[in-house]
Amino acid sequence: MIRTEFTYPSAWKGQEIFGRIWQRNSDYIGVVQLVHGMQEHMGRYDRFAVFLAERGFVVYGNDHLGHGRSVKKETDFGYFGPEDGWKNLLADMHTLMERAKREHPGLPFILIGHSMGSLLAREFAAEYGDELDMAVFLGTSGGSPVVKAAKKLAEMRGAKMGIKTPAKDLGRMAFGAYNRRFRPKRTNHDWLSTLDGAVNDFIMDPLCGREFTYGGYRDLFAVLEQVSAKEWPYRVPKNLPMLLMSGKDDPVGDYGRGVRHVARSLLRADCRKVSLRLYAGMRHELLQESREREVCEDLYSWICKYL
Repeated sequence: MIRTEFTYPSAWKGQEIFGRIWQRNSDYIGVVQLVHGMQEHMGRYDRFAVFLAERGFVVYGNDHLGHGRSVKKETDFGYFGPEDGWKNLLADMHTLMERAKREHPGLPFILIGHSMGSLLAREFAAEYGDELDMAVFLGTSGGSPVVKAAKKLAEMRGAKMGIKTPAKDLGRMAFGAYNRRFRPKRTNHDWLSTLDGAVNDFIMDPLCGREFTYGGYRDLFAVLEQVSAKEWPYRVPKNLPMLLMSGKDDPVGDYGRGVRHVARSLLRADCRKVSLRLYAGMRHELLQESREREVCEDLYSWICKYL
């Protein structure tokens, strides 16, 4: 297994993005680009990337602006730029895709996004779907009726408190209820996984759980608003194979209801190759769960169906 690390210029001028590649020596059958979630980093995907690379894929991924090793200053955690920062994230993803395609021309290209990364991947599929061969959305959200108001609140408090100020109040508002269904309550992050060790790893990782700024929440709500709009599924290529995977105990996907809503909206828009997998007894992070191997094998089998 060959692991490569590199940096490249961000769409936000003056910033650099940290990237990773996993690959074996030869005989590649496709390229996968991973898109990580909120308050985490690409290093957490090493097991999954190795799983794919061992089966012949070249795997690329980057730490978003405001995340992981793309952060150079403490005050940049959870911040993506002064205006429309979510567009910087999409542009950085596209730059990485262009590099991957230059280095491995002609291979099928699969985009896989988790959580916030699934929202970015969904918008990416709408904007650049003709450049994709498949897309997978892990732990995605069905949207929220108050997302417009939440974005406005983030803008207002950012204007008052400072756009780069950590927004603990918005964090509590957005995610405070996620632990409600789980007993006994051991930590504030029990909703991530049924595995205590996986939850502990997230809590103890110094690059995880860093609070978003008001600007970061503004951009998170903005991209959620984009992919929750009635127009979104009609912007996605009709023939693009898409797989949605989620735990039935995942509060982000409203315990399966929100994920089903996304799948139905794509089918209503005449997207012809939409698949859905919901896993009983599993929570938000399917790649950090008790049946992680089952999820990986299911995902791999689905990809092979369209290769």
